[in-house]
Amino acid sequence: MTDNQQDSQTTHTEDSPQTGTQDNTVAVPVVLRVWRDGGGVFALFPTLPSDEYGHYCDAYAHVGQHSGADYWGCVQASRPATAEESAPLIQELERIGYRPRVVQRATQAMHDERTTEARRIREAMRAPRAG
Repeated sequence: MTDNQQDSQTTHTEDSPQTGTQDNTVAVPVVLRVWRDGGGVFALFPTLPSDEYGHYCDAYAHVGQHSGADYWGCVQASRPATAEESAPLIQELERIGYRPRVVQRATQAMHDERTTEARRIREAMRAPRAG
């Protein structure tokens, strides 16, 4: 990755990026990979849960766009994307409201943040609504 790609930031609102309501206020790391079987480049968002327990993270690709992903399974079935390979996906992420901060791999703290966020969302969904 280039210095510019590593210095840029991924952002989202309090909602999941799947809502399409990014407001460029909260930095979120992104891991860019290429499928080993000849598939395309994809992005993993290791701090963003895609399920209620945070077992899966959010992911994004040109085809299919947002989805959930098993971080470790995806890493095992892929290799790191080069700057040239990832440039079009970074541009697409920027067009939809992200400012990607590329990291080479997720840390344990990032995985912990994902499960904590999933717990927060679960608890918020269970809380009685005023009204």
